[in-house]
Amino acid sequence: MFHSIRIQLIAVLLLMSALVLVQGFLSRANEQTLTEGMTNTRQAVIDVGIVGELERDVVDLQRNVLIFKEMTSASAVTRFERLMISITEKLNVLESSSIAATFNDNGDDILQRMREHLVAYKENFHTVVDDRHQRDQLIESGSLIISNEIDALLQTAAEKQHLSTGKINQLRIQIIALENTILRYLLEPSLDTIQDFRDSLVSVYASLENESTESAVAIKAQIEGLEERFLQLTQITQNNLFLVNVVMAGSANEFLYLSRELASHVSAQTNIINRNAQNAAISARLNGEIYLVIAIVLAFGFAIFTVKRVLTPIRNITGVFNELANGKEIEALPNLERRDEIGKLTRAASVFKDKNAQTRSLLKNAQELNVQQEALNKELAESKRKAERATASKSIFLANMSHEIRTPLNGIIGLLELAHQQPMSAMLKDYLDKASYSSQILVSVINDILDFSKIEAGKLELENVSFSLHSVLDNLLAVVSLRAQEKNLSVRLEVDPSLPTRIVGDPLRLSQILMNICTNAVKFTQQGSVNVFIKGMINQLGDKVVLRIKVTDTGIGMSQAQVDRIFQPFTQADDSTNRKFGGSGLGLTIVKQLTELMAGKLKVSSEPNKGSTFVITIPMSIQNQQRGILADVPELPLGSSYYSDRPLLPRSYFELLKLRTAKQPLRALKSDVGVPASLLVEIDSYAEFKSLLPQLTLYERQGIPVGIIMETQTGQLQEKIQSQWQGPILLHPFTPGQFIVFICALAGVESKVYSKDVSEESTLLEGHILLVEDNNINQVVTGEMLSSLGLTFDIAEDGLQAVTKISNAPVYDLVLMDVQMPVMDGYEATRRIREKGLNELPIIGLSANAMKEDHSQALENGMTDYLTKPLKRGRLSEMLKRYLHTESTERMLRSNRR
Repeated sequence: MFHSIRIQLIAVLLLMSALVLVQGFLSRANEQTLTEGMTNTRQAVIDVGIVGELERDVVDLQRNVLIFKEMTSASAVTRFERLMISITEKLNVLESSSIAATFNDNGDDILQRMREHLVAYKENFHTVVDDRHQRDQLIESGSLIISNEIDALLQTAAEKQHLSTGKINQLRIQIIALENTILRYLLEPSLDTIQDFRDSLVSVYASLENESTESAVAIKAQIEGLEERFLQLTQITQNNLFLVNVVMAGSANEFLYLSRELASHVSAQTNIINRNAQNAAISARLNGEIYLVIAIVLAFGFAIFTVKRVLTPIRNITGVFNELANGKEIEALPNLERRDEIGKLTRAASVFKDKNAQTRSLLKNAQELNVQQEALNKELAESKRKAERATASKSIFLANMSHEIRTPLNGIIGLLELAHQQPMSAMLKDYLDKASYSSQILVSVINDILDFSKIEAGKLELENVSFSLHSVLDNLLAVVSLRAQEKNLSVRLEVDPSLPTRIVGDPLRLSQILMNICTNAVKFTQQGSVNVFIKGMINQLGDKVVLRIKVTDTGIGMSQAQVDRIFQPFTQADDSTNRKFGGSGLGLTIVKQLTELMAGKLKVSSEPNKGSTFVITIPMSIQNQQRGILADVPELPLGSSYYSDRPLLPRSYFELLKLRTAKQPLRALKSDVGVPASLLVEIDSYAEFKSLLPQLTLYERQGIPVGIIMETQTGQLQEKIQSQWQGPILLHPFTPGQFIVFICALAGVESKVYSKDVSEESTLLEGHILLVEDNNINQVVTGEMLSSLGLTFDIAEDGLQAVTKISNAPVYDLVLMDVQMPVMDGYEATRRIREKGLNELPIIGLSANAMKEDHSQALENGMTDYLTKPLKRGRLSEMLKRYLHTESTERMLRSNRR
């Protein structure tokens, strides 16, 4: 067993370990002795330093006492207290010191004596402070100065002739001398000053000795009080001087003497500790040298053993294995006769020699497999990255589309419900048309996903059917005008009068293009206007037309780099735009691709902060022998008059009216206009309308048809204007069909376009509502429901607009708050409204999420109640009745008649 190298090495290591343990034990004992010596030395040095600090503190203590004596400084008292605390803490440290026993000298505890002197010094100082306080109070009370009181008594004595004038003047002089003596004593206390006071006092008493009048008695009483107070002052002053100059000075000197004795004892003990530490260090060094020699001898023997029995054989066998690794032939193997591990390694080398060829073959095969594996790993990593990117893109896309799909669905259901509430009339048809358009939006949003993939795959098929351009334009303005009213934007729609009414093509794709371009312009325009121009260029055969759609805005604009990005899928001009305005980033991509599929062209020009212009040209087919879209516009009767300060009608529209009179300014309406066949009046603002309303109403009562054309107005102003003016009125933006209806009404011609029946609700609600909804169709649907319930409302597109509107004008009786919106969601908006103190304002949450947790979350965020989408008119009415007043239609009509 002892032939094993492992056993041999273990034995040597055990021997070395035993030596190391003994050496460690001795080193630890020596180290402990040295550490104790160093600790005591360090403590002695610290104690000496503390004793020195005590001496400095006592000197500083006495200096502060003298400062207080001379200046009565409150800061001197504060510093005295701090020094007393510091001296006490240093004495505590010295008492807890490991060499505190050396502070005793023949059983006399120096520290205890120092503490006693310190306590006495503190008590004496407090006495000095108290006496000085009494002295200051005595001085501040003014009782040492009695000249005013004496003057008053002398004046009384003079008036009553109790004392002669000479006696009075003599007394005044003596009193002044007496007070001067007191003031000198306050400045410099001395026995001479006290004697001067007594001499002056004797003179005063001598002057009053034979006087027994009432005034003389009062003067004597004042003098006696002054004498008593001066005596009190001298006692306080002399007591302070004695305490400071004698008692406290003696205590301080005794304290300094004791501290010097303490320092000498500590120094002596420090010398003893240093000598003991030096002796311990010499002993430890001697022991270390002895064991160092033993360790060197054993280490040398262990090294020889290791070189001879281990390292040399291992080096030899390593050379053998290196030669085998290099494929060389080995004739003889050394150390085969050994029975230890070296012999086993040698015998193993002989086996490796036989297996060398096989190993090289296997290694070659393994290298080839590794190359193939690395190639596969690279391909796998690349596939993984592509899959992750695709997954991320799909997730973002589907998240956006999910919200976009639910939104038009709410519009469809809402509009259908509104339609079901109406009788079969033109109004019902209008509601059903809007519901149909909402379904088209739903289909278009769903198809956006399919369209994008189909276009990329080249499989999207376009319809080729005949459709009415009126319907497309009506639906376009129904959405765009509502969005523009939220920002008070001016919107203009101008259509070429010669453009055919019916066109052959894909109406859904054309609506997609128009809707995306126009809503995009409104979304990125904060102030100014959005103008839409639609023209048609018909070929000579009359069967083809090229639609030219031009949309200009005064919005944020784009740089050329941003223009190059906006048609990429899922992107907008930049990331900040996406966060601020929302959107999936797919609309313009679909517009561009649809335009190209319809053999059209799209051009964009834009400048940052100046706006953008989109121009789309699309070739389409038409049916021959068609009239223009405004062919049904009648001429105004002969003798009609035209008043305007700024033209609001497009020139091409105006030329259709065949007016034969020149334009006149609006101020001319206030004079005699005669009896014209009709009046066409263009009014720019509500203020102008209000000022002209009485005159226009007068003309209408005289049987003169009056038609008003106005610039774009906000939703509530539109309702107000229409309620005040019952005649024909046309507000921008308007469709060609609405223009035809307006001119027919002004010309007295029957028009079948847009005739509507009006039905009244049996029960109406009272209130002004803020509808917070980011989707246009939902705005239309909910707005129609609110209007049908007799309510007026304003619209906010996101939570931030809602907070701003409520903060600027808190006139709303209730808020309908959508939960999911860009810029700021409904929960955050509700919290901000509540933070402004509007806790009584009812806020009804709106969301497509119908889980119980969603309802709870709405209430936790401060909402009053919660409605799930799609909204039902009945459920909305029931909810609003909880928080709003009701008024029957009949009572309201009777009130209007009265």
